[in-house]
Amino acid sequence: MIKSKFGLVKLTTVIALLLLQGCTFSAPQFDAVVNFVKPITEDESAPEEDAPAVWLASVGERGALLYPYTSSGLTVFANTDGDAIAFDGWTIRSVSGFGLSSPISISGRHGPRNFAGPFGQYSTACDPWVLEGLVWTQSCGNGNGIIELNKAGNIERIILSLGKDWGKVTLRVAK
Repeated sequence: MIKSKFGLVKLTTVIALLLLQGCTFSAPQFDAVVNFVKPITEDESAPEEDAPAVWLASVGERGALLYPYTSSGLTVFANTDGDAIAFDGWTIRSVSGFGLSSPISISGRHGPRNFAGPFGQYSTACDPWVLEGLVWTQSCGNGNGIIELNKAGNIERIILSLGKDWGKVTLRVAK
């Protein structure tokens, strides 16, 4: 009888160990909370420079908050309201939304610059860009263009005169 009790205990222990080795504990709710909280806590410790930039934009008298995206060699500043500004690194190439009845299209970097939009089409002459300190400036027949850099060399503000009745486009990083 002692032998059979010992054998029963031994057999029960072996079966229990085999069953426990194949078991895993899973709590999908816990995993979901960890996966949700982890990026938030990581972002809080990340420097501000790593956060996505928000840009303040105005076209004429109309303003908007825009987020930068890259597409086909352009930086497109856009929002979900349909406001968008395409920038090639030197010149704004198009503007849409901002209460305009149709988009404004811009071509040419220096020399002749062509504008087409809700008020018709026209051309103006532009000089080459000139760097003074941390500010690039460009003189055009319809007004000046400005690209301001910060000490790290990143663009902080862009201004382009649209001329005629269109006013100017201004983009600047929100701080």
